[in-house]
Amino acid sequence: MEFADKMKILREIFEKDKEIDKIKNLEKRVPEQIKEFEKILEDFKNNFEKEKKFFDEIDEKRRELEKIIDEKKLNLENFNRRKKESHTNEEFVILQGEIEKTGEAISKTEDELLEVYFEKDEAKKKMDEAKNIMEEKMRFFEKETEALKKELDGSKEDLLIKEDERKRIIARLKDENLFRRYSRIKESRGTGASIIEISECAECHSTIPPQLFAEVRNCNRIIVCQSCGRILIYKWIE
Repeated sequence: MEFADKMKILREIFEKDKEIDKIKNLEKRVPEQIKEFEKILEDFKNNFEKEKKFFDEIDEKRRELEKIIDEKKLNLENFNRRKKESHTNEEFVILQGEIEKTGEAISKTEDELLEVYFEKDEAKKKMDEAKNIMEEKMRFFEKETEALKKELDGSKEDLLIKEDERKRIIARLKDENLFRRYSRIKESRGTGASIIEISECAECHSTIPPQLFAEVRNCNRIIVCQSCGRILIYKWIE
């Protein structure tokens, strides 16, 4: 087999490895992406829970103030009834003072309650907004997660096919030394070759000297990049 033919086959192995690595990266990326989705969604959930807690606290304050007002109104009714039934001027004056004092307390509490109503309305707006955003993100992330899982499931079968294709390409090479060298470089560098069409390494982007580039094009022996050590293969091997 001519050396140029071996390099053509090595180029096929390189391209198939790129496809396989892409699938394997997907298998690594999908769980990480789903985990990131869950983390972001948790932040939106926590924000909603914070706004809900604030709303609940204000609503509890509203109930307490309404209860206080109801109790004071009952006291006011009781004072008014007792005033009508009073038998002495002294008792009348005392009850009148309690009525005025209770009325002022009711008025003050009602003013406070009015402010709480405004706070409650604002808190509800923020809570509803946080809830809507959370639910929107939940729907989006569920859709994206489903798509990623579907893509991952499809890639598993695709990986088996491409690995089988790679084995058949390697069998055609019939040069164990060349393949071992390629494999060692791939193991240490991530890729074992660099497919070039100009005087620049496609992997590390270092400039290839004119004489070296000419040798790569002639394709008579193994030439490696002087910077990254990958095997240089001319893209348009004849």
